[in-house]
Amino acid sequence: MILLLDVGNTRVKWAWLDYLELAPVGAAAHDASHRSWQRDIEAAGNVPRRIVVASVAGPSFAAALTLWSRDRYRLEPEFIQSAASLCGVTNAYTRPTALGVDRWLGLIAAWRRESLPAVIVNCGTAVTLDTLNATGHHGGGLIVPGTTMMRDARGPLLNLAEKAQPAINPSGFPLIPTPSDPALHTIGALIDRVWEETRALCGTTTRLLLTGGDAHQVLPYLLNQEAEQVPDLVLTGLAIVATRGQDTTQT
Repeated sequence: MILLLDVGNTRVKWAWLDYLELAPVGAAAHDASHRSWQRDIEAAGNVPRRIVVASVAGPSFAAALTLWSRDRYRLEPEFIQSAASLCGVTNAYTRPTALGVDRWLGLIAAWRRESLPAVIVNCGTAVTLDTLNATGHHGGGLIVPGTTMMRDARGPLLNLAEKAQPAINPSGFPLIPTPSDPALHTIGALIDRVWEETRALCGTTTRLLLTGGDAHQVLPYLLNQEAEQVPDLVLTGLAIVATRGQDTTQT
């Protein structure tokens, strides 16, 4: 049994990989002591033979995780890094590790899921957008503030928009549905634009895949009605890398 950990900026997600199947996942927010997610994992009563980690949380979290893993399970955690090429996907970055490992694993999972051009969007603390072409080559990507960060920064602009509304729309008929969220409109418009440009380059089979904790909020704000929400895409990619050369399915 392998313990998989997807460590983001604000949350830790985990899953157990047993006989090439991903068991249901858990998640917990970071805390200063790291005990929240540790207690939840320990409560399952499972004893891993490996601990495989994708982390963007920095060296202090890695140190805490390593101490816990050694003390609790007598294991050295395996920290995955982005590579130049793996599992059919080619990294666009000249320095491969400059691509966040969560983004890298999302690309791998998307390619394994369906070997077609795609835009992969991870909606978390930040929103990342990455593209794949028809041969599995990464076409680059973007990082923008996530919904919470954008809402926190929108105050002056929101006030200006509210004051301007009567002049913009004197008829009284709403041009934008209400209640509406400027942050989600902005993120949704960016995703639609990137998908349209990728589709123009890569063809009509281009897929739009959303994952991450805020994906369900973003999805209704997209014009693309074929967009798919794919939970736990990073953990799926982590499972693929941890067992590469074998078939991995998600339950």
